[in-house]
Amino acid sequence: MKRGNIRLSPLLPSSSIPPRSNNRVSKTKPKILDNVSWFILVLCLCFISFYAGIWMAWSISPQREDCNIDTNPTISSTEPLECKDICLNAARAGSHSDLSKKLDLIFEEKIDKICPGRNNDKSTTQNKSSNSSSKRFTKSLQHWIQGMVQINRQDLFNKFDFGMPMDPKADKEDVLLLYDSKKAFPSSDEQVAHNAEYNEGDIPIIDATTATENCDVMNVMFLKNAGKNQGMRQCVALVGGQYQSYHIQKWMRVVGTGAHGKIDKSVPLRVTGRMTKSDGYDELLYPKPNNSDMHREIMLTYLSNLPDIKKELGAILKRIAIDNTVIVSTVNKGQSELLMNFVCSSKSRGFDLKNLILFPTDEYSRDLAKGLGIETYYAEALMKDIPKQEAARYGDSTFGRIMMAKVICVHLVSELGYDMLFQDVDITWYKNPLEYFHNKDSAIANFDVYFQDDGNRQERYAPYSANSGFYYIRNNERSKVLFRTMLYSGDLIFACRSHQQILITLLAEANSLTGLRVKVLSRDGDEFPGGFHYHMRKNDYMKKFVHEREKIDPYIFHMSWTLNKDDKLKFLRQMGMWYISNDECIGKDVADYKDGDVVGACCSSEPNFSCHYKDKASIKPCIDSPPKDKNGKSFW
Repeated sequence: MKRGNIRLSPLLPSSSIPPRSNNRVSKTKPKILDNVSWFILVLCLCFISFYAGIWMAWSISPQREDCNIDTNPTISSTEPLECKDICLNAARAGSHSDLSKKLDLIFEEKIDKICPGRNNDKSTTQNKSSNSSSKRFTKSLQHWIQGMVQINRQDLFNKFDFGMPMDPKADKEDVLLLYDSKKAFPSSDEQVAHNAEYNEGDIPIIDATTATENCDVMNVMFLKNAGKNQGMRQCVALVGGQYQSYHIQKWMRVVGTGAHGKIDKSVPLRVTGRMTKSDGYDELLYPKPNNSDMHREIMLTYLSNLPDIKKELGAILKRIAIDNTVIVSTVNKGQSELLMNFVCSSKSRGFDLKNLILFPTDEYSRDLAKGLGIETYYAEALMKDIPKQEAARYGDSTFGRIMMAKVICVHLVSELGYDMLFQDVDITWYKNPLEYFHNKDSAIANFDVYFQDDGNRQERYAPYSANSGFYYIRNNERSKVLFRTMLYSGDLIFACRSHQQILITLLAEANSLTGLRVKVLSRDGDEFPGGFHYHMRKNDYMKKFVHEREKIDPYIFHMSWTLNKDDKLKFLRQMGMWYISNDECIGKDVADYKDGDVVGACCSSEPNFSCHYKDKASIKPCIDSPPKDKNGKSFW
């Protein structure tokens, strides 16, 4: 019988089955999968088949252009389902599965490629915020910048008084404000916060209050459109990361140094000084050995005598100070008639100058001040090296050495703890300026130092353009640090032959280092006019000053921006600001006056007017006088 026909009876007990030979290997059939494995396999095949069917149907169906629909549709919705809805609902059906999550991401990416316009609808904010590819800044920048807005410059300056003078065109310009964190975004307007982060249209323009409502820190950097009129092309690199810089590095394509520097666009960019102009000329002059030697000699004398000086001066200041405030000036013989004119013009208007203290640089100026009834402090050891003659012109070597006297007297008063108004002697008062600075209700009452706007916008006067001939100081630790640093910068003052640009540099440094609050009284205001107005705004401001002074109501007029003393005297005369009765008083020894009374002998109650230049402002027509400037037109 064949082997294949043998059958075993099911009734036979297992023991009755003959045992297999031990010489044969057992061939038991193995189990391929247990129940759990079969279940997982079937589930995966179901998912794959389901999504494959959806994919095939989607691929062969016509696509609609509009993919912007409700971002959270349901299967029961009566609206026709778009490709995106079907895919997302299918993925959400197994949202607890890792496979479902992965497929969800795959289909999102596929939909983004096929429906690139689905984020254009402004109502789909939630969908837009989930798409990181539409952010304004890439991931490599997001470690320090997350979004940005624009603010009108005038609005920002009105909200935060940075102290810099604001030019008239500010209302037509915007400021770019960058956010380094989403938490800094405006929270009062969700749409603005979204638009600040996402690249969907123009950068939002909002008001300064809203823009900064969540800023715990605001770093402010001022930039000038350098050399745009000379064809210069400026780039600004904002480097975010681990370093916080409080200065701007300036790189230019310059060859040569100092006065020999010039622009060469064929050479690489290199670091230059802050006072390098757009043509490559560096206006910073470095101290020479004689500058350092002169400064060292003055400092040795000054510091060795400082304890005695402070004791003597302190007694005087205690006696004359009003509300802990004094008015400080310094003068040499060459400028003494300007001191006389200031005192005479002030007395003609009834101003009390009893808290004015003069630091004369020579005995003649000391005696003249006493004859004018002015308090003085004269330290011959300190002033012996200061020239007695006037400077031939602004910025010459004599001018630079005279400037050191300004530094010394301000430092002394600062160290003794007094508020002070420092002013040059080429100033005319119309109202007592201390009333302006002592007004506690003023919008600018909380600054440390106040400067008249010089009006000059050259690099060497950036960023404040402060005039060093008229300023007010509130005494505190911040202002003391400023003028101590100024004292130790004498070698630079001698080298540059002016302490104005050095002072402005130190103002910027003190603002950064100590938080010194600096306020420059804008040249576009009416309260504190000067030489800029006289020479540059003569056709608008000066005509009002001459014809409608009661309307603009200035506190002072400072005859700055003048090359030399001779021109200054002529400008003062034809502006009705000269109150010396006759020229014989100029340079006359005080001993020659009866009882030493200079005021009675030389001061006039009315201005001593005379014409000199037809093209310069004057209170009366000077059309028959020659022009000061070439082809100058008559002011009248």
